[in-house]
Amino acid sequence: LSLLQKRMHKVLVKYLEQRSLRFLVDLEECQTVARKTSQKITTAQGKLSKEIQLLSAFLQSVRESSTTTKNAEKSKQTSPDASEVNEQKPPVQVAV
Repeated sequence: LSLLQKRMHKVLVKYLEQRSLRFLVDLEECQTVARKTSQKITTAQGKLSKEIQLLSAFLQSVRESSTTTKNAEKSKQTSPDASEVNEQKPPVQVAV
């Protein structure tokens, strides 16, 4: 019985050593995947940041264009141009 226990103990120790090594390999694989994922996330964040900057610039230009158009329309309404002034004056009659 004692001999059997010694053999079982040796086998169990080897099994646990092998299991420990396998867990270390699995851990390394997980860490490799985590590093790759982190790099992909960093790359995606950089690309998204650039896209957001482009969108912000576009929206700013649209906002500025809209403001310029509104200001032009307001100035048209408040100060009539030369053609509108001529249309409002009665025609001059010339005596013959």
